[in-house]
Amino acid sequence: MVQVFADLSAMQDGILSIGGNDYNHIKNVLRMHPGDQLAVRPDTDGNQEGSGEYLFEIVSFSESTVICRLLSVREAQTELPVRVLLFQGLPKADKMDQIVQKTVELGVTDIIPVQMHRSIVKLSGDKRKKRIDRWQLIAEAAAKQSRRSILPQVHDLCLMREALAMAAAEADRIFVPYEAEAGSAGTRALLEQLRPGQRVAVFVGPEGGFEESEIELAREQGAQTISLGRRILRTETAAPAFLAFLTYRFELD
Repeated sequence: MVQVFADLSAMQDGILSIGGNDYNHIKNVLRMHPGDQLAVRPDTDGNQEGSGEYLFEIVSFSESTVICRLLSVREAQTELPVRVLLFQGLPKADKMDQIVQKTVELGVTDIIPVQMHRSIVKLSGDKRKKRIDRWQLIAEAAAKQSRRSILPQVHDLCLMREALAMAAAEADRIFVPYEAEAGSAGTRALLEQLRPGQRVAVFVGPEGGFEESEIELAREQGAQTISLGRRILRTETAAPAFLAFLTYRFELD
């Protein structure tokens, strides 16, 4: 079933109007018609879980909006029980596109690009804004595809010190996958200590990994270095692997 995110506070007497890019997608790309149904999730950000999935029926189309009627509401259970903030070292080329897409599919709630010492790409001005906007669109598309209850947010680019300060203020636990950390038994033990409702920050380095000074700085902020296994992972693989660990921890009965 088609899913969109919308501002449900605009709904009146069970009637909701959907415009913008979703209007074009529903009408001209999917070629949906009156009588067809679609799922709508509250347009909330990564700070809170949406209250459910709202089933609507298309009533009609205006020149710029889809007019829908509410049929039912059901509880949504597509979110990890912990909020996950990904602080991703800025990678080269289009790797960030892949990282955003896959981590949103796997349950991340916030993505914060970080300019680290070994980040080769430098973003500023209009180019920086365009990249952030692009990544947010990718996040929205991935959230729709994976039936997320919330719309994960891609934040503005920041420096390592700023990222660590944000993590210390926002998260209950801070993890840094680090190739010098041996064995995954310690990782398993740390993940077992996590409880539903907690906020987890994870830092992933760019190509070339972290500078030792960055690891020391992270540890000063209370971060714990962990292993993601016996193999060295690419920057675009590390965050999805960490989220897979969390999925195993909380969702596999």
